[in-house]
Amino acid sequence: MTTSQPHVGLSLVNKAPLGLIVTAVVAGLASLMFELELLTLAYSVAGGLVCAIILIAYWLGKGGLFFIVGVSMPLLMVIVVPLTSMAALLYLISGFFFGFCLALLGYKLLAKLKN
Repeated sequence: MTTSQPHVGLSLVNKAPLGLIVTAVVAGLASLMFELELLTLAYSVAGGLVCAIILIAYWLGKGGLFFIVGVSMPLLMVIVVPLTSMAALLYLISGFFFGFCLALLGYKLLAKLKN
C-alpha cells in the first residue's frame, strides 16, 4: 500500500531557489575557466529535471518503482553523457542539480497555485 507523503521532499523543495543560484554560479565559473560543453550541460539539465519529476511522483505516493528509477538517474547520466574532460564532469554535476532544483521550484510554484 502506498501513501501520499509530500512532506518527505518538502525540505528539498524549499531549498530549490538557493540550489538554482549555487549551481548556476558553479556552471558560470566553470565556463570562464574551461571550454563550455553545451551538449553535456543540456543532457545533464534534462536528466536533473527527469530525476526530480520521478522522485516527486514517488513522494506523492505513486509507488516504489519511481524511487528506484529516480535514484538510478545520476548513474545513468554518468553512463550516457559524453564526459570528455574533467570540465565536462563539472558541467554534468552542476547541470544535473540545476535541472533538479528547477523541477523542484516548478513543483513548489504549482503547489502554491493549487492552494
